[in-house]
Amino acid sequence: MRHETTPQPFAREATTALQATGFVPPGDNEARIIQFESAPWWPLFQQAVQLLPEHEITRAHRFHHARDRNTYAIAHAFWRVALGLTLNCAADAVPLGRGTHGQPLLPGTPFATSLSHSGSQVAIAIARAQTVGVDIEQLPPRASLRELIALLCTPAEAHALEALPDTARTPALLALWTRKEALLKAFGIGLRVAPSTIDAPLDCTIEPPAAAADAPACRLHPLELSSSLTGALAAPPSITHIQMHTLLSAQAAHLTA
Repeated sequence: MRHETTPQPFAREATTALQATGFVPPGDNEARIIQFESAPWWPLFQQAVQLLPEHEITRAHRFHHARDRNTYAIAHAFWRVALGLTLNCAADAVPLGRGTHGQPLLPGTPFATSLSHSGSQVAIAIARAQTVGVDIEQLPPRASLRELIALLCTPAEAHALEALPDTARTPALLALWTRKEALLKAFGIGLRVAPSTIDAPLDCTIEPPAAAADAPACRLHPLELSSSLTGALAAPPSITHIQMHTLLSAQAAHLTA
């Protein structure tokens, strides 16, 4: 494990950008969401991968497209910087582990965390809670989602979607998809459980399925994002305050100067 004795270039730049948004560790009953466009940070790709463990570096280089490779590396490096600020440790010393089914864990801390990226957009969630899940997707989607209705929706959800006008159906389906993804991440089961077997309503507490019996019940919260994104956060009912931290591209403009 590396330990920084001088500020690492990416960590320094990311810390400055995060602090400019007012980011601080989440308090009791609080979740903080960091959302940003990764492209302005791509010039720091080589510095970003210095913060990553070997398995994440290997995975980053497996992507065929530069956009996906760059976004993955920047997202995961930013994630570690934000967690380092939360835990008061160096980014490369963050105790970020994985559960049995791949869910991120911060053992020995009171925090939970989750990461999502869509295209070049990134969202990071950190909460003082047992679990948390975040998901974002770009609008409009890159592929038709209509064929996913049977896989994604309960019968009642499918009926409600089919009743919508054509122009409203795709955004509603994508929003539902983010709610289900966030919920399955928070329950720590990913797609081991069919999304069509789990209801994802807003404004009520959702009990975990049998496959995640040890997980806490969660509530869903739509995220306030730009018109080109939709997203959701899933967290236990103890989380009553959600704070957004949106990094502006201007905060990274000097990186390409």
